Amino acid sequence: MGKLVKKTIELDQDYLDRARMIFGVKTEKAAVNKALEMVMIDDEIIKAHDLIGGKGSVVYEVFE
Repeated sequence: MGKLVKKTIELDQDYLDRARMIFGVKTEKAAVNKALEMVMIDDEIIKAHDLIGGKGSVVYEVFE
């Protein structure tokens, strides 16, 4: 994990509540961090798929 920084931002409360439920975490902080982690993982999957010459449109449709 990288260094932690404090940020003051406005977020959609409905998205936070749903993310907490989806990830099964207690705090909004944990939900946001898990969501950001999932973005990184999705990006790595798409890049790996492109690297091996797969059909990119299929992957992009799944992640849209």
